Amino acid sequence: MTVAGIAAPSAEEMIALRQGAAWAPRPGDRLDLTGADRVRFLHNLVTCEVRELAVGRATRGFVTHVKGGVLADVDVVVLADRLRLALPAGRGLAVLAHLEKYRIADRVEMLPRADLAAFTLRGRRVPELLAALAVPRLEPNEWCDAELDGVPFAVRREGRGREPRYELELAAADRDRLGAAIVRAGAEHGLRTVSPAALELARVEDGELAWGVDYGEENFPQETGEEAAVSYTKGCYLGQEVVARIHYRGGVQRVPRRLIAAPGAAPAPASELELEGRVVGRLTSFAVEPRGGRWVGLALVHRRAAEAGTQLATASGEQLEVQPVEPD
Repeated sequence: MTVAGIAAPSAEEMIALRQGAAWAPRPGDRLDLTGADRVRFLHNLVTCEVRELAVGRATRGFVTHVKGGVLADVDVVVLADRLRLALPAGRGLAVLAHLEKYRIADRVEMLPRADLAAFTLRGRRVPELLAALAVPRLEPNEWCDAELDGVPFAVRREGRGREPRYELELAAADRDRLGAAIVRAGAEHGLRTVSPAALELARVEDGELAWGVDYGEENFPQETGEEAAVSYTKGCYLGQEVVARIHYRGGVQRVPRRLIAAPGAAPAPASELELEGRVVGRLTSFAVEPRGGRWVGLALVHRRAAEAGTQLATASGEQLEVQPVEPD
C-alpha cells in the first residue's frame, strides 16, 4: 500500500519489530577518538556525561555548537583503548571538522571508521535469539564482544525504544557473511528482515526525532524530546550556558509531537501547521500504517498547540490531531 507515494510496510514486518525479532542494516557514521586526553576532550564538547563511563558502557548525547544548537546526536561507546562515536549517516566528517577546531594541545587523535558496518536487531524475542548465540544478557547502554561462524562483532543494547533494541557492529567486509549467519540462526526465533519503511514507521510511532529530518543546527537539545541525553550536573561544555539557561528558565517554546490523519489522507511534506489561523509548526516526518492506511507524522509545534487532541490544519485543509510523542 502507498499513500501519496509513501510506502507502507507490511503488518508482518511491524509485528516482527514489536513482538518478534526483526533485522535490518543500520546506516550511520563512526568516529574513533584515541589518546590520553580523549575522555576529557570529548566530555567538554557533548551534552552527556563521559568522564564517569566505565569500559563496556555507552551513553547518548548531543554535539552542540557554541550557541547551544545541535550539530548531531551521538552514541558514545567506551572501549578499552578508545571512544567510539556513532553518528547520523553522512554527519561524520562535519562532526570531525568541528572537533578538530577545538583540539589545541589535547593528546587526542580522531579517525573516521568507514571500515565498519552496523545492523539493528529489534523485538521482544531478540534477547532469546542473542542468548542462543551465547551473547550474555545486556543491560541498556551496555555492550560486549561476540562471535558467530568465525565472524567477530560487538553487541550494544540501546537505552531507548519501546521494545528491546540492539546494535551489532562489525567490519564492513564481513557484513554479508554475518548477515547470512544471523538469518540462519534466527530462523527458529522468527527473525525477519524488515524494510526501511518499517523502521521509519516505528521511529515515527515512537516519537523519535531524527537529525537532519526533524531538527538540525538551529534547534536546541530540549526541542528533540531527549532530555535524558543532556546532563545538567556535568559542568561546562561547548554551548552549555545556553542549554542550561533554557532549562532553568522555563524550557523551549517548541516541542515534538506526533500527528495523525484520517486513513487515506496525506498532507504534503513540509506542510505548515496552523491553529486558529496562526502557523505553529511544520511537518517533518511521515509514515503510513499497514492496516487502514492511517498517516502518522512528526513535527515540532509551539507549546500552545501541543496539548493532546488539538486539531491542526494545513494550507490544503488537511486536519491533523496532536498526540504526545511517548510510545502508546
